[in-house]
Amino acid sequence: MIKTKNNRNFWLMIAVVAVALLVLAGKWLLWPPVQLKVNDIELVKLPSNRLRFPVKVTTSKDCDAYIQYWKKGSKDTLYSELSRGKAAHELHLTNTISRTAYRFRVVTVSGKERAYSKIYPLETQAIYQATPYFSLDQATAPELDAELKGKYFLTQILTEPGSVVIIDHTGEIVWYEPFQKGVKVSHWTKDRTVLCIVGPEKIPSSGGDEILELGLDGKVITHLKKGVGDMDKLVHHEVRKDKDGNIYSLTFTKKIADLSSVKGKSRDTLNGDGIVVFSPKGKKVWEWSVLDHLDPLKDPEILKHKKDWVHGNSVYRLNDGDFLMSFRDLNQIWKIDFKSGNVLWKLGQGGDFAMNPQALFSAQHYAHPVYGNQLMILDNGERNRISRAMIFQLDSLAKTATATRTVTLPAEYYTTAKGSAALFGAKQDKVLFCLTDPRAFLITDMKGRILWKIKVGGDPYRLEEINDFENVKPKI
Repeated sequence: MIKTKNNRNFWLMIAVVAVALLVLAGKWLLWPPVQLKVNDIELVKLPSNRLRFPVKVTTSKDCDAYIQYWKKGSKDTLYSELSRGKAAHELHLTNTISRTAYRFRVVTVSGKERAYSKIYPLETQAIYQATPYFSLDQATAPELDAELKGKYFLTQILTEPGSVVIIDHTGEIVWYEPFQKGVKVSHWTKDRTVLCIVGPEKIPSSGGDEILELGLDGKVITHLKKGVGDMDKLVHHEVRKDKDGNIYSLTFTKKIADLSSVKGKSRDTLNGDGIVVFSPKGKKVWEWSVLDHLDPLKDPEILKHKKDWVHGNSVYRLNDGDFLMSFRDLNQIWKIDFKSGNVLWKLGQGGDFAMNPQALFSAQHYAHPVYGNQLMILDNGERNRISRAMIFQLDSLAKTATATRTVTLPAEYYTTAKGSAALFGAKQDKVLFCLTDPRAFLITDMKGRILWKIKVGGDPYRLEEINDFENVKPKI
């Protein structure tokens, strides 16, 4: 057989491949690939919070990790957040109730590999911080059972020491954050964070000197404080995020006015309300004052009112950038143009819209849009001592306002101040009430029939429904 150059090259290539395979086989025997496993788990019990548990997890190699946990004896599984692409993970159990036995395990995934830790016990302790009690006072109506499954509610306690609290539909606290100061209002954001105003009780009108945004892990995401940076005034009654992530709130404003013609001072001080908008980084980007749009000499009792004139108590930024603002003492809702600051219209007593006298509201709270372009409020009903939820359809050209829905509560649920009313349910055909004086949370149908009631052992300002509190099962 004649050996050609091509034949020699062929056999040389075969020899090189064989040697390489032998080398790889030796490496495999000496250094086999690392198998995925959970090396260590450290569950931290925080003395400052009895329902939140950091869990530190180390694994044999970089992977994704999360925790499954459940009440002992239950088949309902809860999940932590997902930590990606690490060998050292910090996860959090954030949806538990006190004095309850749980079981948990860590799940790790790397490519096609999946590894589980052993199942460990967890016993939650009683909450010793200042939190209110909540008790289910009325069994859920059958038509509400399915809609309440997986629903949670955010509220707060204004008095000192205060707290911001999330409860489930049975009234069990599943998350909380205590403060030495009172929590004046709270809001669940689209980022699954809790935004709140905190302040000492000596600040009037639900006012506070700090805005805090908290993650479910308890970490502070945003902290604005009066006297630091651009926050030069106290805030009150409202704090929310707009669609761009800006934080907006009501604020206190002052103005010097000549009240000598009504037996006041030539340089008298008016105290009113305004709106302030902060960028996500805490820079003030917009400010507005009601005192630029009212004539004090047209108020025959201005000397009596000047310390808290018209009393703004809610603000809501619409998708077009404009604001809805509620004024308790005027019995009015205003729409305020963002670009110019002008007042576009006033709804209510003495306002711009023709209204049925039966639809006039008084001392109202929580003005916000519903059903696309309608407006909803809690009518505290100071005039006749009957509280009700009201929804209005406005015709800004014809200047008419029609109450399309009115849900009137029994007289024993009259709340003089504070509180909220919002639509509830998949069909938005029920109303969720927060009633401060009766200290109760209610869900009613549109006829006012009470379907659910929670008694509250504290002083709440508002109640918000949360649909996305639970972490969904990670898809990995």
